[in-house]
Amino acid sequence: MSFSANIILSAMGAVKKTGIIKGPSMDADINLRRAREYNRKHPYKEPSDPKAAYKTIFVGGYPCLAIRQKNVRQSGKAILFLHGGGDRDTWKPEVAFARTYGKRTGMDVFYPLYPPFTEASPVKTAKLILEVYRKITKRYGADKIAVIANSYGGFLSMQLLTSINRNNAKERNERIEMPSLLIMNSPFAYPKTDEEWKLAGELEKIDIMLPVGAFRYMFGLTKRVAPETPDYVLYPADMDFHNAPETYVFYAKEACAAVADAIENSYTRDGSGASMHMHREPGMMHCYASAPVFKESRRDFNRQIALLQQM
Repeated sequence: MSFSANIILSAMGAVKKTGIIKGPSMDADINLRRAREYNRKHPYKEPSDPKAAYKTIFVGGYPCLAIRQKNVRQSGKAILFLHGGGDRDTWKPEVAFARTYGKRTGMDVFYPLYPPFTEASPVKTAKLILEVYRKITKRYGADKIAVIANSYGGFLSMQLLTSINRNNAKERNERIEMPSLLIMNSPFAYPKTDEEWKLAGELEKIDIMLPVGAFRYMFGLTKRVAPETPDYVLYPADMDFHNAPETYVFYAKEACAAVADAIENSYTRDGSGASMHMHREPGMMHCYASAPVFKESRRDFNRQIALLQQM
């Protein structure tokens, strides 16, 4: 590990050990109230900074931020950027990440502000992401679209592949093509087996960003809000990865990696094993490869940029 990464990540780990970072309450009603209060206090507002040209479009009643770089040669390609979050509408922090991907590649970026699962069921959100993707494909063509997904956004991107396959299985006249490329940074998904849940608990203890109990909290709240959510929306083992695009996954040694094997195994089961490229970087933090700060994160971020430029 690089010296700068070791210093900063060690400090972050030390902070967690002090107990300052508290695990979530297991009271679903309290958690739901807190999440919805956060959502009310952080409504969407189109960015006004001069760092890019912004435009808000609406899909299914929800805003989608379109980002185009100024003074950058346009590639004629697009990125569907799925930010992290889950229970809360934490859309704002990753706009800068999305903008950087666009700046480095000359690609237009579409950044949907999907509803957190405390406001809409995972099934409804999955349908929204599919509709956003369909609209982008009509403009650019699926072969010119890459999906970049961070954390909970990785969960949505796996649901997107499943939604495309489920649509194509029943809609002969309106097939939806897969994107050209999928990049997932620390993708979240729910453990299914007892072994996966045990591993998630063990990894939460050493994860410098995620508090212990986070997975149980997320799962309990999802089931509280949308108890009828089908397994194919929740678990990689039940998702459909047939015809998956070239997929690159970047994990640290972190809680979200509890489902890494399930993702790989499901790709292989569905005949897409050759398309799956899984990387696990020891010592790094959640979503390290999307933030080019350390030597290791710059290396893997630049690798992603190269993949996008080669599309």
